[in-house]
Amino acid sequence: MRNLAVIILFLLLVLSCAKKEEETATPNVEHFFQVYTTFLELSRSDSLAMRDKSDLLDSALTMHEMDAEAFDSTLVYFENHPDVFLEEFEKFDTALRAAKSAAD
Repeated sequence: MRNLAVIILFLLLVLSCAKKEEETATPNVEHFFQVYTTFLELSRSDSLAMRDKSDLLDSALTMHEMDAEAFDSTLVYFENHPDVFLEEFEKFDTALRAAKSAAD
């Protein structure tokens, strides 16, 4: 789980280095974490080990009917509202741990 937090924080850091733009779309926090969960599941799949990570993210976005702009705007929203990110990440982490426990 610590690696997951590091990955998300790295994504936020990369976005903070990018050109600042106005938030163009309403952040969709629930879909963001659904897409991220699917991305993680696809990344862990043995049959997809050699696939490009951007392809996996595109697949996760398509599966959850979210476009890249909405995903990116949600990342920007989290960058500007770290308190919301931490609150939502705690919910996401709790749900992920519960799912993992249920699978075991």
